[in-house]
Amino acid sequence: MTLPELSIRRHVLAWMLSALLVLFGLVSFERIGVGRYPYIDFPMISVTTLLPGANPEIIDASITNLIETAVNAVPGIEHVQSASSPGASVVRVTFQLSKNIDVAFNEVQAKVNQVLRDLPDDADPPVVAKVEFGAIPIMWIALQGDRTQQQLNQYARTVIKKRLENIDGVGEVRLGGKRERTIRVNLDLPRMNAYGITTQDLLRAFQGEHFQLPGGFLVGRDREYLIKLDLEFHQPSELRRMIVAYREGAPIRLGDIAQVVDGLADKRRLARYNDRPTVALGIVKVTGGNAVAIIDAVKQRLRDEIVPQLPPGMKVSIASNDADLINQLVHALEEHLLLGSLLTALVVWLFLKSLRATAIIALAIPVSLLGAVVVMYFFGYTFDTMTLLGLLLLIGIVVDDAIVVL
Repeated sequence: MTLPELSIRRHVLAWMLSALLVLFGLVSFERIGVGRYPYIDFPMISVTTLLPGANPEIIDASITNLIETAVNAVPGIEHVQSASSPGASVVRVTFQLSKNIDVAFNEVQAKVNQVLRDLPDDADPPVVAKVEFGAIPIMWIALQGDRTQQQLNQYARTVIKKRLENIDGVGEVRLGGKRERTIRVNLDLPRMNAYGITTQDLLRAFQGEHFQLPGGFLVGRDREYLIKLDLEFHQPSELRRMIVAYREGAPIRLGDIAQVVDGLADKRRLARYNDRPTVALGIVKVTGGNAVAIIDAVKQRLRDEIVPQLPPGMKVSIASNDADLINQLVHALEEHLLLGSLLTALVVWLFLKSLRATAIIALAIPVSLLGAVVVMYFFGYTFDTMTLLGLLLLIGIVVDDAIVVL
């Protein structure tokens, strides 16, 4: 028995199935994720290695070439791209679409581990990660005020970022325009020559006088204590007193040959809002999350908790968010659904003068559309620019088919 025959002979069953489909569709419509862009799971792995202070030629010869040679042995590779920049090496491995991304990740990680001992001693351990194309901030928040850049960085990182990270659906909070605190040692070359101090003397001093090590446990009769060998200088004034070398029995301290400044990292990035310097916070949602609901929750947290507790002179502003555009897309879908059903029903009524045919047309569009929403929800799809365009196309197909059948 075909579906049309079943619907005609057992129309009550057909009505109940349609009602059930509409019910599941409405529930799915409320729970389905909403975003601006679809989630794309490309089989691409990146390997990032940092070597501060090294030029691109050294990065390419001592890091990039080694990692490229190692990962080339992984099966299923389509192509490998690499970039060597000052202080950083990035190798991107793109696999064939049939390659399982989790298997590829483990294979690349194993190959990178094999060349760890060949990398420079000063290089950070390589970071192997999956490249997620959908991990784009859905909202940017600007923190400004009559404070130094260092104070804005610290407040954004230690207060605002932590309060936004625990919102349901927020996967990550990125900081834009930040500059980390950096203790700069500006050497006075004429004084170094006068004291006979070389660069090697400075490096030996930092390696031997400025370090932190675990000290083990001090075990008593009924207690034990964790010991830490903290020989680091935590204040610039303390660092100035560090002994670099001895000349004629007299200690030469760092403050004698250099200027120690409590400053910020190099100005290689900049964030501005309304033509004023700012520290930006980008909200990244979890995969499949509802962007509109997450943005509303962030706005509520800002309004109820963060803004009332801001220090005097600081200001938080919403620079941009995707909720407005997404709401317009969803409202356009609802408007097309309503207008499409009404206008199609009106045309059928004017030409056929049949209430039954008009009812079939008026009900076919929402039932078919909500059925598609159910399928999208259970298969993990979200409302975005691509799927909403597909739903609008589905409305036109249903209307055409219904008119042809009638």
